Amino acid sequence: MDTLSIHDYVSDRQAPRNKIFLPQNLISLLEQGEKVVYYANSKTVITDNQFAILSSGNCLMTEKLPVNNHYRSLMLFFDNTTLATFFIKYASIIDKIPSKPDRPNQPFVVFEKDEFIRTYITSLKLIQSKPASFSEKIIELKFEELMLHLLEKYPNEMLAFQVKNQEKYSDFEIRKAVELNITNNLTLEELAFLCNTSVSTFKRKFVKLYHVVPSQYFQQQKMEMAKTLLLQNENPGEVYYKVGYENHSSFSKSFKQVYGISPKQFQQQNMAVPQQQLNDLR
Repeated sequence: MDTLSIHDYVSDRQAPRNKIFLPQNLISLLEQGEKVVYYANSKTVITDNQFAILSSGNCLMTEKLPVNNHYRSLMLFFDNTTLATFFIKYASIIDKIPSKPDRPNQPFVVFEKDEFIRTYITSLKLIQSKPASFSEKIIELKFEELMLHLLEKYPNEMLAFQVKNQEKYSDFEIRKAVELNITNNLTLEELAFLCNTSVSTFKRKFVKLYHVVPSQYFQQQKMEMAKTLLLQNENPGEVYYKVGYENHSSFSKSFKQVYGISPKQFQQQNMAVPQQQLNDLR
């Protein structure tokens, strides 16, 4: 199942209360009708003037048709990894939001539609007509756009939903510590300390999350960064510092292990291609 996907749901039948398993979290952008959702210890009603974010898992759901019309809802599904990635990417913003210990811990949040949301629904529908190669990336950006809007307008509600999902995604803090420190050369002992865990537990969880050992993961990430910088015509003598190497020789050695050539050779080969194309046009 995709980590992010859009579905346009239309029905002309009244749906009685059904047992539903949501394999992913759901942003339900209700357009026509009414939805009633029951979780283990809570219930919510969503009207077509509202929209909701529902946590994955078991729930009961009823869909009520509007008078002489169809039930219609645009649904955006996202998994816990996508949510965690968002909170990691925008950690510098989110960490500035004042903490409230009495945040309600609900498996859903319901908001009133504003002009932003109404326009947002229209834009999502336009995306569905785009080629798959483009729509996938655009959906990622649209998800971030919505989440940033909601964090700005409803910070406490959104962080409460984040906490609920962290219960199911207990390795969130490890991912955050790792991905925000790729170029900082922290040792495993230091990363484990930041995550309040032992080194052995940290290693075990790391491999479970990334499917490679820490040294391999960090090398891969640094080399990807280096490749991007070299393709942007950055000086190889400066790239090593930006990707977290202490000297140019160790950086060059690692780069050659991954790509088979030195950083300078890589840059020369890739810069030569556009120049040759330019010469061919003359």
